[in-house]
Amino acid sequence: MVDFFAKKKRAFLLAGIGVCIIAIIFTINPSIGTNIFSSALTYVITPAQRGLNSSIAWGSGHFSALTNNQRLITENRELAAEINRLQFENFRLALAAEENEALNIALNMHTQYAHLSTMGARVIGQDPNDFRRSFHIDRGSSDGIETDMAVIANGGLAGVTIYASPTRTQFASVLDSRFSVAVVAPRTGDVGFARGHSAHMNDGLMRINHIEAGAQIMPGDEILTSSYSVIFPAGILVGEVVSVHTNPDGLTRYALLRPVADVDNLEIVLVVKK
Repeated sequence: MVDFFAKKKRAFLLAGIGVCIIAIIFTINPSIGTNIFSSALTYVITPAQRGLNSSIAWGSGHFSALTNNQRLITENRELAAEINRLQFENFRLALAAEENEALNIALNMHTQYAHLSTMGARVIGQDPNDFRRSFHIDRGSSDGIETDMAVIANGGLAGVTIYASPTRTQFASVLDSRFSVAVVAPRTGDVGFARGHSAHMNDGLMRINHIEAGAQIMPGDEILTSSYSVIFPAGILVGEVVSVHTNPDGLTRYALLRPVADVDNLEIVLVVKK
């Protein structure tokens, strides 16, 4: 112990002198000591306070950013829901417009062929066979529909019924290779047989065969069903002549005919009852 104090005597002496100086300062002017203590305390606390303020500011900024992000997410969801609602409403209105257009077409057809006994029907399907352009409608034998009845669409001949179940009916369109009808060109009186032809089906055209070599039929002529037809009433519009050609034998001619019925967009049809 004695050795310890002997070794540390100088340090103790300096510490004692320092304590005496501090005591003298406090005795002469207590405010000086207070100022020294306050300055020391300020030196220690100020950096900590700055750090705390910075942390509070950082946290406040991030909280504000999170709040804004949440608000934006909510607004985006509300806008997306409104857009979906408007899109659905536009789709519904478009369907209603199409429905009204189809009904107007059907009404016009009823008026155009008021002298015929007809029944309206909706197209509900199509034959998947590319070589047979046939369709299905939502009327059947329980509604009085039979086979070999004319089908009208878009103001003109669209086909003929070929099968009828109690609730639905299949009809071959005018482009179907099984379809054939006796026709006449009113302007010239030339007659022939219009039929679907596999070579012209994809072009949306029919072919009129057995036209006499001296016939005056020409492109632009309207073609109607003729009184020679057994199945179809006379006077139904079939289509318009696109071109006229002479057969290789030179004895007869044939014409290509564009039907007035838009076979690719059939919706509402009329079935002509016998």
